[in-house]
Formats: sequence, C-alpha cells, structure tokens
Amino acid sequence: MKDLNTQKRNGAGAPSRQAVFIAALIALVLCAGMNIYHYSLEGARGLYVWHPLLVLKILLYMGLVPFSLAILGLPLEKLARKGAMKAMRWLSFSASILVSLISVALLAFLIIVPRTGHVEAAQLALIEPAKGIVLQEQSVPTLRNAANSTTDVSADPQLLRLACSSDPHWGADTANAQARTQILESIAQRRPDAFFMLGDTVETGNSAVQWNFALSDLEALIPQVPLRPLMGNHDALFGGQYLYRKAFWPASFKSDSGSPYYWSIDAGMATIVAVDLPWGTENFGSRQRAWLEKTLAAADPHKPLIVLSHSYFYASGYDDPVFGSPWYDHYQNIPALVPLFEKYGVDLVVSGHNHYQELLAHNGVAYAIVGSMGGIPDPEPTYRSPWSQWIAVGVFGWLDIEVLQGRLVLVFRDERGAERHRAELRY
Repeated sequence: MKDLNTQKRNGAGAPSRQAVFIAALIALVLCAGMNIYHYSLEGARGLYVWHPLLVLKILLYMGLVPFSLAILGLPLEKLARKGAMKAMRWLSFSASILVSLISVALLAFLIIVPRTGHVEAAQLALIEPAKGIVLQEQSVPTLRNAANSTTDVSADPQLLRLACSSDPHWGADTANAQARTQILESIAQRRPDAFFMLGDTVETGNSAVQWNFALSDLEALIPQVPLRPLMGNHDALFGGQYLYRKAFWPASFKSDSGSPYYWSIDAGMATIVAVDLPWGTENFGSRQRAWLEKTLAAADPHKPLIVLSHSYFYASGYDDPVFGSPWYDHYQNIPALVPLFEKYGVDLVVSGHNHYQELLAHNGVAYAIVGSMGGIPDPEPTYRSPWSQWIAVGVFGWLDIEVLQGRLVLVFRDERGAERHRAELRY
C-alpha cells in the first residue's frame, strides 16, 4: 500500500525523482568531461576567447539544462499538479539522455577522429630543430647584389637565406590555390636554407583529407626545400595537434624544449626561436615562458636573433564584425612576450594569423607579418598600428630574409617572387 501511495505521489508513468536527478547528474558529468577534454587540447582555449560561437556556449552549458528542469519540477510535487510534474520529469529525463548522447558522441569524435586519421607519407625535407639547418648551395644572387649589381659579392657574402609565409589554408573554399602554388614555386626556385611555414596549413585541423591535400602539394612543389611548419589555430582545431604531428613531426624528431610546438634552431649564422601561440597566450604557460627566457638569454649576441610565431604582436587590423575581437596590436601577446624580446635583444619577429603583409618596429625590434600564403585576404584595416612602417592589403606573397654580416635584408615578395617592399635591419 505504501509503494502504491508513493507511485501515485510521484505520478504514474513518470520517472521517479531519484531517476530524474541521477540521469541529470550523469548528463552533467559527461558534458563537463567532454568540455574539459576539448578545453585541454592545443589551441582550444583560444577558440573560446576569440571565436565564442553560439554552439560553443551551448555545448559549455547544456549539462545544466536537465538539472535545471529537474529542480523546476520540485515545486509541482508540493502543488500536487501531477500532469505538470510528470511532464517536467519527462522533459528533464529526456534532456539528460540527449545531453549524455551528444557529450559521448562529441568526446568520441574529439578523441578518435584525429588519432585515427590517416596521413599519407610525403617526401619532404623536414627540418628537425635539434639538428639545426644545413646551408644550401647559393643559386640566386644575394638580395643586396640583386639591387646593386656593381657591388662585389665577395665583399658582402650571404651567410644565410630564409623564407617565411603563413596561412595557406589548404581545404578552405575561400583560399587562393593558384597564389599558394605560385608562392611555393617561387620559393623552390630561390632555394632558401630553410622555409618556415608559420601555421594554418589547413582550414580544419582534424581533417586528414585536408592534411593530405597539403602534403601532396608540398611534396610536388618543394620536395627539396628544407621545411619547418609551425602549428596555427586552424591546424589545432578539434584535436588537430595529432594530425599536425603525423604530418610534420616524425616520432624520432627532437627539440631543445621537448615540445613539437616550440623550439629553437641553431642556424649557424642566426638563432631562430619558435613560440607556440596559435591564437594568443592560451598555451604560453610557465614552462614555455621559462624555456623562452632561458633560450633568449643564451643566444649569441653577435648573431641575429629571430623569433617565429603564428599569432602576431604589433599589427594593424580591424575589430571582428561578429565577435568584436580586436585583430590588431595583440592585447595578450604584447604584454606577455614583448618585454622579453626587448630585454634580450631580439632583432626580428615573423608571424602570420593576420592575412596581410606588414612591417612594424617598436623599441628596436622589427615585426613582420606574412599571413599571405593563399588564405582569403583580410579586409582593409580600420586600425593602423602606430608602429606600422609599411602594409600591403589584399595581396599574396612571402618574406625573403637574407642574413649578411651585421644586417638583415628583408624583401616582401608577391606570389611570383617579384619584390614588393624592401627593408634593412642592423644587428
């Protein structure tokens, strides 16, 4: 008789209060676990800050919905409104099932898809940071002598030649594949000692199809060019870090930091340091900071010190029309890293992320932005950085860096290799 009364009080045909709350708790735990795992992935925290999509907010808070519905149903028990109480319990219970299924499916997607994605082996001259850079036989005139053919080459020998570009975005419908191909052909023709591709190799990082598309083009166009890509925010999307490593970081590769995402390279006549900043400082923890400061402090003061990054520092740009994010003078990167650059005498910082070509300078440090490797160009800047010296908007191209004795020659080139802008830095 007692069980019958309890059943009547609970509402025949509806889940019990205990079942409703247990289901809601399970949904909350699964949702929290999925979000925590996603948040722990490379670059994911930056996605929440810089692109707070509605779907991300829904995924973040959907675990609270079943609990909220269950709690709202409690007063209905005291009011003896069995129909409304039953409806609320079923609603909460159904929401718990839905949230649990979505959470499990997304967690499986984040864990399984990037780990099991098949990346085709490509014949590339990948640079292992721990082994440094092997100088290539010079096949084109030095930048200085290309501009002044009367100068004696032997009086000003080329010590090192580097190429940089960023944001090719293989897999994006909006990317300019022709410009991307021309850039790679132009770089291959000039045979630099190293080509640094500064991130956003692909549009969506957990797509093995896009990585294979990129690798196929790279193998066809620059198989002999020493190559070291960085990981950008698009490369890291939804567990893309695993496919990045499959594509560009063989298991045998090592770096001085122990990480595939930030490292330094002894380039002989220059020190090259790469930092892990896909969106901003979301990955720049105490470990990376300590390594960076130690590395910069130990650099040979008689050689140029060059830092590479995906996201920029000083830059012109615009406010994101949807999210309002400021895509210019980086409010995270500048206070976190620029004091170290200035303290330890960094000469040049090269980055992408913004789809412009730009040269800036602040307190003795030059900043070059080369997010111009084929990704859709950014709009005309509504903000011009006070430190900007030159900018090209709506164009494609790459940066040619020549290390000479006592100075760096920077040439911003178009996709065919023609000179667009030239600058000289003393070190």
